[in-house]
Amino acid sequence: MKNFLKISLIAAMFFSASGAYANDDVFSLKVKSEKEKNIRFFINEANDINFSLYGDGEEKLFEENIHTNGASTKTYNLEAFPDGNYTLKVETGSKLAEYDIVIANGLALVSAPTITEVFKPVITKDNQVITLNVESKDKNPIKVQVFNEFNEELYSETFTDKAKLTKKFYAGQTDSKVLTFIVKSNKQTFIKNVDAN
Repeated sequence: MKNFLKISLIAAMFFSASGAYANDDVFSLKVKSEKEKNIRFFINEANDINFSLYGDGEEKLFEENIHTNGASTKTYNLEAFPDGNYTLKVETGSKLAEYDIVIANGLALVSAPTITEVFKPVITKDNQVITLNVESKDKNPIKVQVFNEFNEELYSETFTDKAKLTKKFYAGQTDSKVLTFIVKSNKQTFIKNVDAN
């Protein structure tokens, strides 16, 4: 019921097509009006985009995946939200932009975005060999964990000072049917289940 109420608070948003905007980025954001709690995204090119809104305690309040075929706008009406601090995360295939939103006295104030590269390890399986490939341009520590379907940790290691990591696992050495790979780096987490048979 609580989640339904939170989702219904966002129900006042709408999507409208628009002309092209002069901007080099994939998207930009601004407050629609100084007297409103509306925020508007300008999407400059065809793209798959994930919007996620989080509350003060990192609780996800809303998530939406959209695909645009060209330049368009996306407006969110935040009138139903109480005063407080929120975080809006906008992810494209390669970038994650985080906007801090403060709602106070009937206004929505939006910070400049913090933009990071999206962390997307690649996991492949060939026969019984599972290969993990991770790139870390900034050479941040990379933590790799593998769990079985009973949530028992089978492997854990942290790699430091690596721009590229390739790690191979032989699935034939375990009786597990499914292996869960959890890869963490630079406050980002990637999770993937792999059939071990």
